[in-house]
Amino acid sequence: MKHLLKTGAALTLAATALTFSASAADAEAAWSLGDKNGKAFLHTVTEAGPSIALTCSERVGVQATVFLNGNSIDEAEIKSTSGLRTRKGSIETATTEEKDGDWLYLRPAKTLISTKGWQGKRIYNAAITGSPVTMTVSRLGEMTFELPGVDDQFKSFASSCEATS
Repeated sequence: MKHLLKTGAALTLAATALTFSASAADAEAAWSLGDKNGKAFLHTVTEAGPSIALTCSERVGVQATVFLNGNSIDEAEIKSTSGLRTRKGSIETATTEEKDGDWLYLRPAKTLISTKGWQGKRIYNAAITGSPVTMTVSRLGEMTFELPGVDDQFKSFASSCEATS
């Protein structure tokens, strides 16, 4: 089961990384919207460091990818899944209580990938409410970041993703 989860997430991340085309310069303090083969995505670089991508997944709903190095989507190409691990983590915002769940961690790219629908949805909702997001991930520590607010790019993504309603 764990192998299937890791393989599925690796394939999702690989497909996602290869279809994105946004740059960190475009994402400063705002959301960048992209669409490739009918798949919408949002990307932003936070002031605290990580960059965040939100995609609409049939399997997970709103899926979050957290690039701990602050990489842009262009720099997130997957070369190998050999460093794929599972990490326990929690997410808390000013409007929600702390909730635990597993994340996939691609060690070479220093990237976390949500495995449950509520994880991406919680990050998505934090942008709507303006709440800071605090994540605590085993062996990686705690990070707090703020997302840009709702803008036209965000609204466009929301209207194209059934999981946001």
